[in-house]
Amino acid sequence: MSGRTSDAGRKASMSDVAVLAGVSVMTVSNAINRPQVVSEATREKVHAAMRELRYRNNLVARSLRLAQPRQIGYALPAHDPTGNQYMDTFLHDLAAACQAADRNLTLITEQDTEALMTACEDLYYGQSVAGFILSNLPSGDQRPVGLHERGIPFAAYGRSGPAFASLWSWAECDAAMGIEMAVDHVAERGHRELAFAGADPSSVTMALRETAYRESCARLGLSGSTADGRIVHCPSDLATGVRITGELLDSSEPPTAIICMSDLLAAGAIIALQARGLVPGRDVAVTGYDDTPLTSFGTVGITSIQQAPAAIAAELVRLVIGRPSVPEHVLLPPTLAVRSSTDPAA
Repeated sequence: MSGRTSDAGRKASMSDVAVLAGVSVMTVSNAINRPQVVSEATREKVHAAMRELRYRNNLVARSLRLAQPRQIGYALPAHDPTGNQYMDTFLHDLAAACQAADRNLTLITEQDTEALMTACEDLYYGQSVAGFILSNLPSGDQRPVGLHERGIPFAAYGRSGPAFASLWSWAECDAAMGIEMAVDHVAERGHRELAFAGADPSSVTMALRETAYRESCARLGLSGSTADGRIVHCPSDLATGVRITGELLDSSEPPTAIICMSDLLAAGAIIALQARGLVPGRDVAVTGYDDTPLTSFGTVGITSIQQAPAAIAAELVRLVIGRPSVPEHVLLPPTLAVRSSTDPAA
């Protein structure tokens, strides 16, 4: 065999082609998929390297790409040491959605953005994966930008900076609507002094939740509920829920309802209330988010916003397989599961 390989027995990757041609992986990708943006001399170097490495047999010409691989890649989010029951459920639902579409789910563990881009290029242009799904997108996340620039199909769970103007498809539950439902719910039960725990401006979706809380309070005339100290930026774990609730109750004007950004925070709030002899629902209302199994654990049921992860997973799989010519931005409506943590007669 006259062609070189990067290592004995291993098929050459796009990175190998880039090294041999003396160009970037992005340039190799462009030479294959968008040759008009690459100079003729560079294209020739890339194709010469492909021929020498026999990479052209692993790549697919555009006509071959019509037959999609049966795998869909999912970039696993970073490990959460506090646990994330909702994302565990979503991963199961995503696997089920892939199976329903006659696809299999491939998990990708790389956390470094460049390492992830390389892995995605190898899998996609090596015809192992039809496309990818991203989740847990912080503001300014470069992963969707990188995949879009490389011409790799994907869909995002959640919007990033450009939101409805983004050049890629995404799907998520309507975060603003969920918070509006929670605020309206406790206000209908007579609460005028609210607090918001778990705000996180680093995430576009979480920032939308805070904005929705502020706007809902303004709409209802609850000016004290957005005063200093009533909107708490904090992690969303159980211990923080206990601590934050204690601090809110010890403030000069304690709230009578706490809107929490996770069920873990809400469970911590319940623990703090009970430790003081207060009755959740009757004395202080508490709502959570995601409707995880925690909401039905113990003697107090936690009112929580349901996101419908199975429906979100199905939309993401559809977007990856269908590859719409115009990006689709899918907002699914949430629901509110009402339990005793907001029941004034509890």
